[in-house]
Amino acid sequence: MANKGELKAVVFGATGAVGSEVLGQLLASPAWKEVVAIGRREAPVPEAYAQYPAGKLQQKVINMDNMEQEAAEAVRGADSVFCALGTTRKAAGSAEKFRRVDLDYVESAAKLASAAKVPHFSLVSSQGANPNLWAPTWSLTHSLYYAKIKGMAEEAVKACSFPHTTILRPGLLDRRPHARGVEAVMLKVVPSFPVSLVAEVMIDEAERFHRGQDSGAKPSVRVLSGNEIKRWPNA
Repeated sequence: MANKGELKAVVFGATGAVGSEVLGQLLASPAWKEVVAIGRREAPVPEAYAQYPAGKLQQKVINMDNMEQEAAEAVRGADSVFCALGTTRKAAGSAEKFRRVDLDYVESAAKLASAAKVPHFSLVSSQGANPNLWAPTWSLTHSLYYAKIKGMAEEAVKACSFPHTTILRPGLLDRRPHARGVEAVMLKVVPSFPVSLVAEVMIDEAERFHRGQDSGAKPSVRVLSGNEIKRWPNA
């Protein structure tokens, strides 16, 4: 395993709420020497993490539908791949386009990392993820479809048999100050998960693995529920 300060991270979904926080925290951590953000556009670095060593961040802009060809070189040599890919049905425009981002792109990222022999893959999933749900693509049943697709994405990642896989299942994400509409109302009444906490757990768990603290039987899969995320590192 790479020594502290020599680790390379790849982030998919670095323009999203969780992914941007993962990107920023990786840039701030001395454990990571190189951070590569891969996406359809460059990922802006959060203002709180704007000061980082020159040359530490690499941006790779690709056609996501051609990921396995265009991103192969950028992933090579990575110690951990952090996947925070995700969208909403409204933003995507249809159930099919939502599935493309939340399942197809996640599966492509996992296969790409597996082919590059990356030892660790960390995925942000969701509370209630279940690949076996009955879930038609109707708008009224999208919450079921969402949970099914998240579960299918988990299975696609696990099928790659990484030496170590981490899956986080937070509940409602607190994206403030960017929350709007129903989401903003829900955050006032439903327990939520700050995106900074989810990112912190992803990175700390990865660093523990690379230090050998969590290197049990291989391949190993660690699924962290919402309660375990909040109790970290005492999960």
